[in-house]
Amino acid sequence: MAKLKDLYKTQFSTHTFKNEELKGLTKDDMLELQQLVDSEGLYVRKDPTGNITVNGIKDGVNKIILMVNTSLPRKEMRVMEEDKLYTRVMWCILGQSRDWERLPKTANHNLENGAAAGGIQDAQGVLWQVDLQNMEATTRVPGQRTKLKRLENLPDFIFPLYWDSMAAGEAMKVVVLQPFSQEYQRVQIGFKRTANNNILKIERLQNIHLRRAYEGQKRHLSEKNKRSGGAGEKFLYHGTTQENAVSIMNTGFNRRFAGQNATSYGSGTYFAVNANYSAATAFSKPAADGSQLMFVARVLTGVYTQGQHGMKVPPPRDSQRPHDLYDSVVNRVDNPNMYIVFHDDQAYPDYLITFK
Repeated sequence: MAKLKDLYKTQFSTHTFKNEELKGLTKDDMLELQQLVDSEGLYVRKDPTGNITVNGIKDGVNKIILMVNTSLPRKEMRVMEEDKLYTRVMWCILGQSRDWERLPKTANHNLENGAAAGGIQDAQGVLWQVDLQNMEATTRVPGQRTKLKRLENLPDFIFPLYWDSMAAGEAMKVVVLQPFSQEYQRVQIGFKRTANNNILKIERLQNIHLRRAYEGQKRHLSEKNKRSGGAGEKFLYHGTTQENAVSIMNTGFNRRFAGQNATSYGSGTYFAVNANYSAATAFSKPAADGSQLMFVARVLTGVYTQGQHGMKVPPPRDSQRPHDLYDSVVNRVDNPNMYIVFHDDQAYPDYLITFK
């Protein structure tokens, strides 16, 4: 009997895996672990803290230990791959709010590598079946269908999620919005809030060079004004002509053209809070067919002050610090309806509205 006990001790083994170790295993790893436990005839016990103890023949227990130890580095490698890919490629899904949302890192990795046959989970944990040929995703219940898209960032530029993908080397793209889209309706509502004109077309402007410069200025003002309101990004209006519209779409707003319409509050680029102001024919000169043009611009207003005729740049915030200037000026400090900026990168032409 003693020899039998000694033999049992030499062939029998037990090992406890801490809960922290097991957290690094995927669902597939845990399934593989259970299958190995069953095939080796091992006994598993889980304690209240989440630790798992495996008992059984030593060879079987050693196989479990080896499987866990090899799975963890594999998991770490997968996490590193997901992180690296996430900075370069953005798979997005059109959410219930009809805004584009980034998919989580695991779904992003699976879609990029064609490993989404089992479905993907969005940020809310909803499981979707995907049709990559048609770039669509469908839920099992109740059968909701939505769109997918893939954006690939540049080394020095992260694509806005609402943009369409662009070909390699393509720096400028104009996208005509569909009237039924949430994006079109959002721009339309802002315009119609004060303007009664009829919208003929809304175009989204995707200019990588201009947007890159704008985002750089936004980061600068956010840091500079972190204790006083940040960059102060606003959506404002700027009436224009056909000739000037083409120039602005390609090279941005240029304060050197200040004075064509107004200089009452300084020689900068003027933006209106209300669309009806920019719709005036003095700012949006009608074309031969009677159509007019207006930009919806992202404008970094930052910390502003009262503008004055003749200003070439905003005045200093503090007379003791003459190089610390305000970021923009306004027609009136109390509830302004006009903002003037003197730095070209402080405004980005987001949309172009054609109207009558």
